[in-house]
Amino acid sequence: MKTPAPDFKRHPIAMALAVLSGLTALPVWAETDSSDASGSDQNIEEIVVTGQKESLAQVKTERLVKVAGAGNDPLRAIASLPGVTFTNGRGGGEPAVRGSSPQENLYIVDFLPVGYVFHVDGTSILSDNTVQDFKLDSAGFGAEYNNVSAAVIEANSRDPYATSQAILDLSLLRAGVFLETGDEDDGGFLSARQSLFQYYIKNLMDEEDFELTTVPEFYDYQGKYQWRWDQDKISFQVMGARDKAGVLFDEDSDEVEQDPELAGGIEYYGQFHSQGLLWERFYDSGMTQKVGLYRLDQEFRFRLGRNNRIDGNTVDQGLRTEFSHAVSADHTLMWGVQVVDRDIDATGKLQIPPCDEFQPDCRASTGKEELIISEHFDVLNADAFVSDEWAVTEAFTVTPGVLYSWDDYTEQEFLQPKLQTRWQFLDDWALNTGYGRYHKLPDDFFSYSPTTGNKDLKQPESTHYELGVEYQHSDSLLAKLDFYYKTMDSLILARQDEEIYPDLSEEEYLALPRYTNDATGRAYGVELFVNKDITDDWYGWLSVAYSRTFRKNEVTNESFRYETDQPLIVNLVANYQWNDDWNLGLKWRMQSGQLITPVEGAYFDPDQNAYQPVYGDLNSERLPMQHSLDVRADRGIEIFNMPTDLYFEAINLYGQNNVEGYEYNGDYSSREEVKALPTIFSFGFKIHMI
Repeated sequence: MKTPAPDFKRHPIAMALAVLSGLTALPVWAETDSSDASGSDQNIEEIVVTGQKESLAQVKTERLVKVAGAGNDPLRAIASLPGVTFTNGRGGGEPAVRGSSPQENLYIVDFLPVGYVFHVDGTSILSDNTVQDFKLDSAGFGAEYNNVSAAVIEANSRDPYATSQAILDLSLLRAGVFLETGDEDDGGFLSARQSLFQYYIKNLMDEEDFELTTVPEFYDYQGKYQWRWDQDKISFQVMGARDKAGVLFDEDSDEVEQDPELAGGIEYYGQFHSQGLLWERFYDSGMTQKVGLYRLDQEFRFRLGRNNRIDGNTVDQGLRTEFSHAVSADHTLMWGVQVVDRDIDATGKLQIPPCDEFQPDCRASTGKEELIISEHFDVLNADAFVSDEWAVTEAFTVTPGVLYSWDDYTEQEFLQPKLQTRWQFLDDWALNTGYGRYHKLPDDFFSYSPTTGNKDLKQPESTHYELGVEYQHSDSLLAKLDFYYKTMDSLILARQDEEIYPDLSEEEYLALPRYTNDATGRAYGVELFVNKDITDDWYGWLSVAYSRTFRKNEVTNESFRYETDQPLIVNLVANYQWNDDWNLGLKWRMQSGQLITPVEGAYFDPDQNAYQPVYGDLNSERLPMQHSLDVRADRGIEIFNMPTDLYFEAINLYGQNNVEGYEYNGDYSSREEVKALPTIFSFGFKIHMI
């Protein structure tokens, strides 16, 4: 199995994660789990794809679990929804939505923020036994969400059932156990999962240029205990995950020839643990409330080569509230606050240059300054919002809102308007619009920390415009056509190369801020989503998206296509209930190839003792169009009188050799294609033990 070449467009830390995630590419797409064979309708919930509250293109969560290639992970099935792409292959890593960076998304589980939702290999941290629904808000969303400038991905776990059960998940790549107990008044569940591919991944790899120093593996857990009485629910919830991996390159490998600092290898360890208390109440007056208290502890350790190491820890303690009340027949007010105190500690040493997504090359060995990190700082953020869902007429609804935000670190204040409308202009037709201003303080504190970044950095902002037409052809068929336009301001730009400042000495150059807000961007597109509910034993959906996304370096005045610019993406998903025993599914995806920056030559740099590539224009070459077909079959059986779900899957059924990048030799004199995975067959099962 070839390891993808390092992605030098990003910070070396992100590049390292891309390398490590490449090592687990096979496990990602051989993922196997199974759906509930009991046939119980209590797991059939809805997933919101996009749109206004009153009109949603909806796909059942049970059906997302059965999307071919998703491995029973409804959040991984997000890849088949409109406007979603990925920056490293078929779906590894976090999703990029409508031209924005994945780092600009907001992830929420059960009303409260989490450390991360996707493991390094792209699988989500949520068990399909617990997920009730999740919502993807792609653009123009309401004022209740803060600290987000791209998309909102919000998942909710179900309430514990008034029953007891134990479920064992076992597949080639992961083992998990799910326990639940409860009655009408209270109950709880606990899910725990552990990867298995670490036990045999070395046997599947034929790469001779590196060895695994820390075999890639992960675990995750999720628990909830809930008390219910009258009009109240109080839930105590816990969640956590850990990922780790490490690789050591051979001294004579191409990777080390290109970047000598990689001779020391790469190691990554990341984890988070969160605890939350959520009080939900429905009042006799019709008012509803959500009040949540939480603590989120995140830790990571990173090693790159011999001269770069970081140990970091952040602790968030927060309060989030949301209230809703129908003050009249025409007006429903929503309001709330969120206060978060983030405590950040970091120690280590860095000798890598400041890097960003505006550079084709950012190798660790080119760093000219050594940064000794020993810092502690605190960020206090406060937000308050209010919105009014106003039914102007029976057919026309307007929802204006405003979000106020302040933090004591950047010392910025935001007063950002939001507006959504819905007009049911015919019985079966509706027109939706969305507008909003948004901002986000990066989760990665390297860019704005006092030592490694710029303390005076401002928060990136964006403006969203959305227009959608919706047609409900019948009870089982809905079509949506959405147009969007987004602008991005104050994006983070790393310090430019020395040749941009010919009049500065090296000392003066290194005194320049490592990061500034001197970049902008824009994205636009149109998306078609057609969803067929189950009739005649089959259901499915089609999504077709055309989009363009650009970035501009305001220092050099250069514009270029952003790395997630994939103009055409088509997804076709279908499932057929063949008989009482078998359910068959397929997913076909076609997408424009990823953008790369071509290497036009190279020269030997004696100072670095390595060849330095000469690049063409940034993101000026596009890889060939990609397409593949995944198929799946589900069957319910009994093993020792225990209901069991059996699952078969074939990934890339017709063996399409999709090109996902190029790998260069040490002096850049030749390159070879990095191909996607060949056809892979897998299976798994889930046993309902109680």
